[in-house]
Amino acid sequence: MLLYYLKNKESCVLGKFPLTALSGGTLIYMKNSYANKPAFTIIELLIVIVVIGILATISIIAYNGITQKANNTAIISAANNSIKLIEAYIAQYGEYPRTSTGNYVVCITNQCAGSSGGLTFDTSLNNNLARVGTPPQGVPGSGDNRKGILYLYTPDQFINDESQPVMIGYWLEGQNKSCGLPSVLYSTALSTSLSTTGYTDGNHSGSGKTLCRVSVPGPAHS
Repeated sequence: MLLYYLKNKESCVLGKFPLTALSGGTLIYMKNSYANKPAFTIIELLIVIVVIGILATISIIAYNGITQKANNTAIISAANNSIKLIEAYIAQYGEYPRTSTGNYVVCITNQCAGSSGGLTFDTSLNNNLARVGTPPQGVPGSGDNRKGILYLYTPDQFINDESQPVMIGYWLEGQNKSCGLPSVLYSTALSTSLSTTGYTDGNHSGSGKTLCRVSVPGPAHS
């Protein structure tokens, strides 16, 4: 610590310690906290930058994983709700809910898309489901294809030798994800048995999404 006695308004410099005089004679003291303080080297700065980049990457990966899990949970919940509505309709009316035009693949959610683009939202089907509950309005989805909840009617389909013509279809984000529901079919073609992996196609047509097709037991269609 250094002591200075300043008697005028002139700037005083003693060694490495610049001071500015105040009016009148004033005794002040100053300690130069920057003296002999080492600066960061380029290598140290580069290390800091690399560490920050690694931490940012880890944070982004963690966030994406959390978002994917939340989206898939919402999709599975909507698919499960759709199946419960179909089962309730069958229990009350003794048949599968029908579509307006007999289309084999239609949307239950307001929007959906298959492998090659958008599909039809079927008003008749949704009105029928609304007679026993509230159909899901939408689910998370990305891209132009492979999103939403689908109602698939395949009259010639048999599962374990039993006629089960209706399936629910949906996609999960990521590869080889568990569909989260029972009675998952094992392939995208006309299925004859249930999946042993918990999903229908773990990387549907190389899209990075998991395809789920779930059989809905009920009366055979005539």
